[in-house]
Amino acid sequence: MGSSTISTISVEEYQALVTNIPLQCPNAIFTVAGRTFTAPQAVTFLQTVLTAVAAVATAKVAVKTAETAAEEMMATDGAAAKGIRDTIGLMYSNNPTILAAFKVAPKKARQPLSTAARAAATAKRRATRLARGTKGKKQKAQISGNVTGVTITPIVAPTSAPTASATTGSSTPAASPSPSPSVAPTAPSPATPATGSGATGGAAAHS
Repeated sequence: MGSSTISTISVEEYQALVTNIPLQCPNAIFTVAGRTFTAPQAVTFLQTVLTAVAAVATAKVAVKTAETAAEEMMATDGAAAKGIRDTIGLMYSNNPTILAAFKVAPKKARQPLSTAARAAATAKRRATRLARGTKGKKQKAQISGNVTGVTITPIVAPTSAPTASATTGSSTPAASPSPSPSVAPTAPSPATPATGSGATGGAAAHS
């Protein structure tokens, strides 16, 4: 069949072939992939493949279950296990043979920098500080502000504007209106008796 992709048959499908070939086609002849199988031979062949495929499926399930259990255990107990190993590494840090027995790699001894390496590191730090504008403790201590004194400027609150009466200096009370004079009622004057000739003549005439 060359390099063409062969579709995967599931475990259930293999089991269906093994079960039903003897029931449905017990006398069949199968010529496939350059090989010929009778029905019984086909069942035997398929059963072998089924056993291998089922073992893989079972192993995958077991691996997944084991991975889940290991992840849960590492989440709860992994730190303690690593701590024990790290402690052994410290106990025998000067004994490479014992560390090798525990599969613990010895820590590499710190190598001192050479003169050229120290000079290069110092120059790099200075260049970095210069580029960043940073200063050391002594340089910072030499820097201070240029304030020599403080001048206090008084601020006077504004006064309110004087009123018109306050400007003249004295307040003159307003004159109250004088009451109007009351007019007494006029009594009728008595009649004055007539005098003279007129009155006499009148009396003579009456006599």
